[in-house]
Amino acid sequence: MSVSTRQEWKTVRFEVLEKTESLPSLSAVVSEFLALARRDFFTAKDFEVVISKDQALVARLLKVANSGMYGRSRSINSIPEAVVMIGVDNLKKIVYAVSGEGLTRQCLTNYDFHPAQGFWLHSLGIANATKVIVEALPKCDIHGEEGFVAGLLHDVGKLVIDEFLPRGTSRRVTRQEEIDAVGLDHSELAEYILKLWNLPESTARAVCHHHDYELCDGDVSGSIALALAQSVCETWGLGRTETLDLSAEVPVENFQDLITSLGLDPKKWDQVIWDIRQSLVGLDDLFIKEN
Repeated sequence: MSVSTRQEWKTVRFEVLEKTESLPSLSAVVSEFLALARRDFFTAKDFEVVISKDQALVARLLKVANSGMYGRSRSINSIPEAVVMIGVDNLKKIVYAVSGEGLTRQCLTNYDFHPAQGFWLHSLGIANATKVIVEALPKCDIHGEEGFVAGLLHDVGKLVIDEFLPRGTSRRVTRQEEIDAVGLDHSELAEYILKLWNLPESTARAVCHHHDYELCDGDVSGSIALALAQSVCETWGLGRTETLDLSAEVPVENFQDLITSLGLDPKKWDQVIWDIRQSLVGLDDLFIKEN
């Protein structure tokens, strides 16, 4: 490699990190939610205390709660009412989704996500699927909430790399093309971003190695769970097409290596797929178009 090439790489690398710093920030509420989820006991009031710190998030949360996704006889006007109406698990999903909207609502011009809401749907779908898979495992280095956040942010590096790819790519970009463009692939860059946001080490590790877990030492069960979630969702083309179609079959034989690596009982596969489908039904309704 020539001196001029090395200098050019250093310049691009600086620009990449500078672009990373300018990404929309992830709400601090996410880190606090992850800490809450690790507790043995928590109440709806605990979540209210955390959410109330971010008034913009409160407004968006109530907008979602009143969007028609949940049957109700009157308007939901407070966080406690929202918790009672939709349940803590759905509340957490909405908070994570809304907190990441500044990132996932963006349109990537050089990747093959659907231009309307493809990147958002892909990110949130894999978040739900990863959470389901993690919670079905006998043992994993991340818990369900971390799995959701890892899935939500697993492609965040693409938001930066997209700016440095040749214009008009609009196809499946290889990891080598990403490395050629910025010096890192999207998984490595995502790990850097998650650490910058002070998210748990286990979450950052899961994201970093979900494409190369077999080459990594140590416990990478979170990475494998994320890889399995992505493989399942790719079967349905999640985020690649305009509509959400979950009709394609996902036979256990297609994912045997990942299932074996995770220690997941193949007899539970049909239930896992059912749970993933259930978590994705109505996902489109969470996407509220801005006025």
